[in-house]
Amino acid sequence: MKHTRQLYTSLLILFTLFATSCKSVDKLVENGNYEETIRLAQKRLSGKEKKNPKYVAALEKAVNKSIQRDLDQADYFANSGTPDWGRIHGIYEKVDRRQRALQPLLPLSDKNGRYAQFNFVDLGDRLAATEGKAAEQAYANALANLTKGRAGDKRAARESFQDFATTERYRANYRDARTLREEARELGKVFIFVTTVNESGGYLPRGFEEELLRVETNNMDSDWRYYDFAARPGVTYDYDAQIVIRNIEVSPERITERSYVDEQEITDGDEYVLDARGNVAKDTLGNDITQPRRVIVRAQIIEILRSKAAVVNGSLVLYDNRLNRIVEEEALTAEAVFNNYASTFSGDRRALSRSTRRYVGNRAQQFPSNEALILDAADVLKPRLQELLATSYRTI
Repeated sequence: MKHTRQLYTSLLILFTLFATSCKSVDKLVENGNYEETIRLAQKRLSGKEKKNPKYVAALEKAVNKSIQRDLDQADYFANSGTPDWGRIHGIYEKVDRRQRALQPLLPLSDKNGRYAQFNFVDLGDRLAATEGKAAEQAYANALANLTKGRAGDKRAARESFQDFATTERYRANYRDARTLREEARELGKVFIFVTTVNESGGYLPRGFEEELLRVETNNMDSDWRYYDFAARPGVTYDYDAQIVIRNIEVSPERITERSYVDEQEITDGDEYVLDARGNVAKDTLGNDITQPRRVIVRAQIIEILRSKAAVVNGSLVLYDNRLNRIVEEEALTAEAVFNNYASTFSGDRRALSRSTRRYVGNRAQQFPSNEALILDAADVLKPRLQELLATSYRTI
């Protein structure tokens, strides 16, 4: 009886899931979700000997309706005032792929012997015709953008490059598309010269500029943007990226001294236990009774902190050499800090706390020179500088 109930419950669950699936696929067709209907029906029908009539009917209806919908859409775009032949060709390709994907299921009949009727369309001529028109249209767009690129419009040159690539995707070796695409590539390149300008009124230590400009360009250079930190002969730079240093501050050398006492209660050997009369207490066997001896130990700690800091303030200024104006400016700030802890103690080492032990024995270091600390600030500044240069494409 128990097994019968379990079997009944399992069958009920399976029936419920089956009914829900059939209902959901019908709902998908009803709501016009043809692609999802086709995907689900193909999954349910593949490899099954007895095809479920619900899924066969749903697949038939979804395929035929989707074909008609897509062909109507392609006709609408084709008859518009400015047809996008690439988009129209893409619609025909989608219909063709869908029809080819169904071939493994054909002929398709359900378990009742009914065959599905698919209204497939031969798209060979339409694909060929729209492919040629799409190539011609992309080529015309590429030429128009190339003309702008030759006049100095870098963005248009890059769009021209993409249009020529699209042309060749539709028709390989189309006219002179490959040659003109390379011209568009060269016209679309942007060259940025990065340099340092000191407006702080102070002296920059030797090697500051070299250290600041020693940044990784792997994530900065691209197919279109090229950064140079040393001017190259024959290159006309589109932008100057100026690292403007406006203020440099170095704090005085500070020495802070602090004295404190660490105190611990510890076990230091054993001691005799005395009875009420002041004599050594005995156990039942007559042995002397001892106990751990607890004592308080102390240590005097002298801690010395040496500190010094350098702050460099400025900005990254992106200057458009063609427009002769600043197009972007971002703040730059970096701080290099020197901290040196050294401490000594007198008294019992056992009294030292864990935090005190970390520094006891550290030797006092000499203060770095102002120049060395400013160079450290330049090293701190590099990641921020690299980030700003790498994201300059938003403006360029």
